[in-house]
Amino acid sequence: MAFPALSAQVFVQSLLSILLAQTPPQSPPPASNVRRIQLKQEYLCCFNMKFVEPIYPREARLAHIESVVKLTLVIADDNSIASLQAVSGDPLLLDSSIKAVRQWIIYSTFGKVVGGNPVEIEIPLSFTFKIEPPPKPAYLHLVDGKVLRTDDVREFTDRIEYTVGQHIHRISADSVTNISACARIVLRPVQQEGDCIPSGGPSFDITAIPLLRAAETNHSTSPPLR
Repeated sequence: MAFPALSAQVFVQSLLSILLAQTPPQSPPPASNVRRIQLKQEYLCCFNMKFVEPIYPREARLAHIESVVKLTLVIADDNSIASLQAVSGDPLLLDSSIKAVRQWIIYSTFGKVVGGNPVEIEIPLSFTFKIEPPPKPAYLHLVDGKVLRTDDVREFTDRIEYTVGQHIHRISADSVTNISACARIVLRPVQQEGDCIPSGGPSFDITAIPLLRAAETNHSTSPPLR
């Protein structure tokens, strides 16, 4: 990220101060001085966090289920996850999203330095699960670290088939860690401090290629599995 870490910290501290000044007192339990403010999802990039991205469940891919999953995350003043609530979305994709967010490690949110009082931060999360046709060409990332360039690829419940030239190859699905398109490198001028507010964090767009049933092809005409 080109945005300086110190500048991001100053920005979040300033934002929290403004929000605290504008937020009316909540109704916490007696003897509690914890206040809660809301931040947008895009400000996660300014926190010191380790993210885990949701996976696209095989059952959902096989049923061609797409959905926008919405959660509400509350971060406590000690940087732990105080609560994580499901709001909407397909149950399979909700479960995957919740499992991923539960694994996030939050090192610092700058919440405790505002006003000298404990601050809970509430962030609405939105994950978009979408099934898309495989890219052409497609790159298969193997468990041994190798990358295969293919002209076309299809994934079945028991294997992956890919084409190179006029030849069709079969490979075990367990030997592939990822299927991706060609990465494009874009060179931009170095950003100047204050040019923009950074956004980012985990990938909130989770895409996958369709998962097909094994019965849709004839095993007798397919090359052996590698």
